[in-house]
Amino acid sequence: MPKWPIRVKLIAGLSLVIGMMLTLMGGSIFGLHSFHSSNLILTDQLRELGWSAKLLKLSVQIDALRTDSAADRADLSRKVKDAREALKAYCEQLRENLGRGNRSDIGDELGLAFRIDNDLTAILSELNPGEKIGPVLPGTTHYVREHPEPGSVEARNDLASRIDRLNGRVMQLPEILHRDFFEVLKMSKSQYESSRVIVWTSALAVIGMLCGLAALFHRWVLYPVRLLQRGVRRVARGSFDYHIDLTTGDEMQALAEAFNDMTARLSATYADLERQVQERSRQLVRSERLAGVGYLAAGVAHEINNPLASIAFCSEALESRLSALLAKQETADSKVVANYLRMIQEEAFRCKRITEKLLDFSRCGEIQRARTDLASLIQGVVEMVRHMGKYRGKHIAFSPREAVLAHADEQEIKQVVLNLVVNALDCMEPAGTLRIELRHAEGMAEMVFADDGCGMPPEVLENIFEPFFTRRKVGKGTGLGLSITHNIVSQHQGVITADSPGEGQGATFTVRLPVRSTEESAATGSVGSRAA
Repeated sequence: MPKWPIRVKLIAGLSLVIGMMLTLMGGSIFGLHSFHSSNLILTDQLRELGWSAKLLKLSVQIDALRTDSAADRADLSRKVKDAREALKAYCEQLRENLGRGNRSDIGDELGLAFRIDNDLTAILSELNPGEKIGPVLPGTTHYVREHPEPGSVEARNDLASRIDRLNGRVMQLPEILHRDFFEVLKMSKSQYESSRVIVWTSALAVIGMLCGLAALFHRWVLYPVRLLQRGVRRVARGSFDYHIDLTTGDEMQALAEAFNDMTARLSATYADLERQVQERSRQLVRSERLAGVGYLAAGVAHEINNPLASIAFCSEALESRLSALLAKQETADSKVVANYLRMIQEEAFRCKRITEKLLDFSRCGEIQRARTDLASLIQGVVEMVRHMGKYRGKHIAFSPREAVLAHADEQEIKQVVLNLVVNALDCMEPAGTLRIELRHAEGMAEMVFADDGCGMPPEVLENIFEPFFTRRKVGKGTGLGLSITHNIVSQHQGVITADSPGEGQGATFTVRLPVRSTEESAATGSVGSRAA
C-alpha cells in the first residue's frame, strides 16, 4: 500500500467530511430552491387569479347595469373604468411575473387581455360619445367605428352585444389561469420528486462516506493505537519478546517499528542483566566456597604439615638404614620394601606441596600494590617457562605493542601469569601455540591468554574456577591453581573470564586489572567533574 503519513490521511479524512457536508448542503439547497421557486410561482399565480376574480366580478356588475337610465349609465361607466384599472393591474402582474422568471409564456393571457381592453374601451366610448378614450394597455389596437344614436335600439343592441362579448372573454380568463395553475402544480410535483431523489441519494451517499470514514478511522487510528496499547501492557508484564506487526505505512508503523526495536533492546539488556546476575551469583557462591575452603585449608595445612614432615623424615631414615641390608639380599621382598619406601616419600612430599598450595590459597595478608610493568612481568615468566624441558616443543607468541602499567602486587600477578601459562601449555599439543596479548581496554589493563589446546565444554567453563575442580588425571593436579588465580585477581578488584568454542578448539583466558588505585581514580573523577 502507498506510504501515506498521518497528515495526508487527516487531509483525506477532512476532505471526505467536507465532501459529505457539501453533498448534504447541495441536496438541501436544491430542495429549498425548488420549494421556494414553486412557492413564488404559486403566489404569483394566486395574485393573477385574484385580479382576474376582481375583473370577473366587475364584469358581472357591468352585465347587471345595462339599462337606459342616466344613473345606471353613469354607474356602468364607473364600473367599466374600475374594470379597466383591474385589467391594467392584472397585465402589470403578468409582466412582473414574467420579469421575475416565474412565468415563461403569457401570450394567451396578454392576447385575451388586449381583447378585453378593446371591449372595455369600446363600451366606455359608447357610454361617453363625446369623450376621446384610448386603450388602457399599451400596444392595444382600438378599432373606432361610427356609434349609433344614443338611446336608439341599435345603440342598446350594440352595447349589449359588447357586454356579452366582454363577459365571455372575462370568463375565459379564469380557465386559462386555472390551466396555468395546474401546470405549475405539475411542475412543483416534478421538482418535489427530483428533490426527494436528490435528497435520498445525498443521504445514502453521505451514509456510505460516513461508513468509509469510520472504517478508515478504525484502520488508521483505533486499531494501531489498540495494538500499541496491548504491546505496552505486554511489555509492562515482562514479555520483552512481544512484536507488533503493523503495516499502515505512516507514523504509526514507524512508532511500532521503534517499539519493536525498543523491546528487542530491552530483551537483550534483560538477557545480559540476567546473565550478569547469574555470573555474579556464581561468583558470590564461588567466593563463599573459597572463603570456606580458605579457612579449612589453613587449619588442615597447619595440622598435617608436622605429621607429613615426620612421615617423610622417617621414611628417608628407614630407607638409608635398610639400603645396605636390601642391597645384600637380592630378593623380591627387598625390591617391594624399597618401592614402598620410595612411594611413601613421594606421596608425603606431594601432600606437602598440596598443603603449601592450601596455605597460598588461604593467605589473606595485605597485598603490596605498586605501579607494575605487565609487559616485563609477562616476558620474565615466558623466558622462565621456555627453559623447562617439557615445554620446549611448544611456542609462546608475545609481542607487546605498548607499555601497560597496572596497580598490582608484582609477585601475586606473576603467580597469576605463571598459572595461566602453565595450564595453557599443559593443555596443548607439542606443536601448539600460546598467544599472549597485552593492551588497555575500557580503562583497565587487559591480558589475554589464547591457546589452541584441548578446549572446554560449557559445563567445564561454568566450574573452571571452583576449588578442587580439575580435568587432569588423578595425581596430576589439585584443582587449586585457577581458584588461587581467581582469588588473587578478585583481591586486586580485577576480573578474570574464561571462554572456549568447544572441545578441541582451544581456550581464552582474559584478565583485567585496574590501572590506578581507588584513591587516584576518585581524585581523577572529582577533577573531571570540577572542570565540567
